[in-house]
Amino acid sequence: MTAIPTLLVGGGRMGTAHLRGIARIPELAAVTAAVEPHEAHRERLRRDHGIERLHDDLGSALEAEPVEAVFVCTPNHVHARYALACLRSGRHVFVEKPLALTVGDADAMVAAAEAGGRLLMSGQTLRFEPRLRQVKALLDGGRIGEVRHVLHRRMSPGRGGDEASWFARQAESGGILPGIGSHSFDILLWWLGDRAATAYAVVRALDPHPAVDIEDEVSMVAVTRRGAILNVALSFHHPAGYEWTVAGTGGVIQLASTSGGLIVNGDPLEPQPSVTLPGEEDIHREFFTAIRDGRPLAQAAGAEVRHTVALACAAGESGRTGRVVAVDPGPSGAGG
Repeated sequence: MTAIPTLLVGGGRMGTAHLRGIARIPELAAVTAAVEPHEAHRERLRRDHGIERLHDDLGSALEAEPVEAVFVCTPNHVHARYALACLRSGRHVFVEKPLALTVGDADAMVAAAEAGGRLLMSGQTLRFEPRLRQVKALLDGGRIGEVRHVLHRRMSPGRGGDEASWFARQAESGGILPGIGSHSFDILLWWLGDRAATAYAVVRALDPHPAVDIEDEVSMVAVTRRGAILNVALSFHHPAGYEWTVAGTGGVIQLASTSGGLIVNGDPLEPQPSVTLPGEEDIHREFFTAIRDGRPLAQAAGAEVRHTVALACAAGESGRTGRVVAVDPGPSGAGG
């Protein structure tokens, strides 16, 4: 089979990371063109990655390039607009997380993908981390029974960019909830195979730098449809690291980090370098094999990740209003 021709939109840090990932599967895909508005970045893509077909706007690229797939790796606030343009042009679309900054945008993206028979995947890379997959397999196998309570913290210094970065501006990044909450919330909902029903959150913007206006501290309590409690702390300021504790009717699973110790009911569990779950074990391979085989995505499809967006949006609304907020269940009221 010929490698699937792919368009990269955005040649920054995450775009470059996806270029490296796609380069590891040349039998499946090849980035044949890119969209990048900054001349210096276009030159780097040509020099370092051998991409000769370069555009400074998406519209001209979609008209000129015979690609089947598009990777959208832009600032968060244009994810939806760019993804919709690509889906409506008949391309399969991979969107770097967050899928979208509003529930309405996420729903429009999912609807466009379904209407056109295209795949829409979100860059939820943590689903492909072996330790987190190991926990998913344990939970799916009933190792600790019905989950009642999950404690999670992701607290680290730095925002992934300096004060000049778009990530430091609330209007462009959406702040900490989509910035890293999109990873944390997605893992918790995926682990439980559940959806959030309500959320209450305290959300703060604590960085004193005048050029930085993002929300950067969160403490949230959510309740899922099946009644599990999710207790989540997120920070861009404190080097406390990552931690998960999942408590069920039959025991407790604890994980210190994606590469750290996994403890089940007090006993250390040996790490598994490979964990079999539906679909592929690599995010790029999953996207491109689904295109090749004409099958639905097994992981991180837009229709599923839409519920992560809904939880992040409810937490943000709660932070602004001080109220418990019902999480938008979706157009049909059902989980997808």
